[in-house]
Amino acid sequence: MDAELRSRFLEGMSRVAAAVTVATTDGEGGRFGVTVSSMTSVSADTSRPSLLVSVHHLSPACEAIRKNRRFCANVLSSNQSFVSDLFSGRMKHLNDDRFGAIAWRGGATGAPMIDGSVVSLDCELKTALLWGTHFIFIGEVEQIELSEQRSPLVYANRGYRRAIPITPDDPAGKATESQLRIGFFVTLGPQIVPSLVEQFAKRTPAVDIRLLEADHDDLVEQLRAGRIEAAISFGRVDAPDLVAEIIRSPAPHVMVAAGHPLSGRPSLRLADLVELPMVMLDYPSVRAATDALFARNGMSPYVRFQSPSFAMVRGLVAHGLGYSIVPQPPQSKAGPDGREIVSVPLEEDFPEGAVVALARRTDSPGGLAADFIQKCKDALTRSPA
Repeated sequence: MDAELRSRFLEGMSRVAAAVTVATTDGEGGRFGVTVSSMTSVSADTSRPSLLVSVHHLSPACEAIRKNRRFCANVLSSNQSFVSDLFSGRMKHLNDDRFGAIAWRGGATGAPMIDGSVVSLDCELKTALLWGTHFIFIGEVEQIELSEQRSPLVYANRGYRRAIPITPDDPAGKATESQLRIGFFVTLGPQIVPSLVEQFAKRTPAVDIRLLEADHDDLVEQLRAGRIEAAISFGRVDAPDLVAEIIRSPAPHVMVAAGHPLSGRPSLRLADLVELPMVMLDYPSVRAATDALFARNGMSPYVRFQSPSFAMVRGLVAHGLGYSIVPQPPQSKAGPDGREIVSVPLEEDFPEGAVVALARRTDSPGGLAADFIQKCKDALTRSPA
């Protein structure tokens, strides 16, 4: 095979967004599951609806599906990146009991249906075709389970993403001089926004304030779409169409429970942490920043728990279930139930931890947006981020 053609194909396909699916099976061939990004419908108008999944021929799940003649395609929800990592083999400490780490139930065929999936489609296997390194399995659907979750986990550019609902067009059109549209990274917003909004409401009651809380990548996309004038986030931005201003330098800290063996140290290094369980704030930009931090130092973190809720992260840390790295000194010194958390400075450089104000280069914020950003700077100077 042409090596250059293969490389460009892999790079090109990495840019194609796909819902993340865990294909599961159970029967005489054993109970197995594997994370795949290649699942699609075949037809809704055959005797029963049909779909296909593609599984590498060396995966244990592949041979099990062939023997069991059944599989369930579980399309994961946006908060199930842990499940994706589990069945892709990234959570190596759980490899021997993957199904024991999640909630599931047997479907009509007996294949496991994973709780919380956007949709689980339990199928009888009809066709298995080996093409290159992968088996293409086509199954007819016997049972469909829909959950209350509607936002699927998406994989693109070699990282997890979340599907963003398309906002309805604003009947008023572009933002007016009396409208302020600002985005905030999810953990920054609650700390500084309420007081700023209160100030603006008192000083300029006619201003229509629109706020967006999202992950860094989502904020960038909303900026580019013109739905917000500016964003306050973490990280480094190297994009020709955007301008980024650092409004607070990085000051990484390690959060641990009070009484943790490392809690009394004046500072910590990654070497002190790499063998310990980590609690990860489960957003694509946080994952990428954390991976970059460890990779620069020739290490890889041992992620034990992950959650999109910062309150949950703090709660797990406060109970001594792992440490977490934050880009700035944490404002709260306790978990949700009041247990004490200690934050210790991290010695390694963490440029991704800077607080930045983002705007489109061709549309630098002015007026209300510039005033609001300045107020954010003032607030971050006065108190921890």
